[in-house]
Amino acid sequence: MIGPMRRDRPLPPWPRLRHTWWVYLLGVALIALYSAGLVFRLRCTLRWRCNGAGQLFDLDALGGIPRLTTTALFLVTAVLAWRVSHREAGRLAMWWAAIAAVGVALAVFKLVSAHSTLKSDSALLTLFGSLLLAAFGLGTLWAVGERWRVAATRPVVTALALYAIAAIGLDAATSLIGSLQDDAGEYWTAGGTFAEELGEALSALVLLVTVRWQSPGAVARFRDVPQDVVHRVPEDVFTGPERT
Repeated sequence: MIGPMRRDRPLPPWPRLRHTWWVYLLGVALIALYSAGLVFRLRCTLRWRCNGAGQLFDLDALGGIPRLTTTALFLVTAVLAWRVSHREAGRLAMWWAAIAAVGVALAVFKLVSAHSTLKSDSALLTLFGSLLLAAFGLGTLWAVGERWRVAATRPVVTALALYAIAAIGLDAATSLIGSLQDDAGEYWTAGGTFAEELGEALSALVLLVTVRWQSPGAVARFRDVPQDVVHRVPEDVFTGPERT
């Protein structure tokens, strides 16, 4: 006689403090790092010269610690997604491999400051191109994930959208506000850069945590999540094997 199928409880979109307390410590560390970068930037502005530390902690310098930190977050995200793709099979593996590829692409773009380079040639064209690329990529990942019934589609794509808002939206907002001022000055530039880079770093951290938390392996490790915080997933994703 075949008994009722066992249904494991899925995870909520975001882990509780007791599960990933290190995330909040890392978030505080990011705020401290980028705040230090802002202090060095203002110091360089006041003194009209920068020493080695000022260049090393510069908020958006190529090879600077802040930029390398955000790049590292994307690389870790890519590695986590790639590991999931190797543990899974079929369409689920393909979807997670696509997430890994996105993580690598974001890491490369951040490392070489591709957005700033393109923006220097044509700011308006770069803005519209970035919006179209983000909309197409996010829409494709969402549509394919929903069609293939990947349980992590909504939280992971939402986290990617959050980064897109930080990377594109904050840059557009600071550029617009700066253009409306008669004399934006170095202080406004430093403040705008701080907001953009910190926003990108924190949203990259959110993406990393979301990918790690929503990977199928995390479901097996954290079964004590209360039912009242369960999010909606496809009906057959967490169905256990039939038992006689």
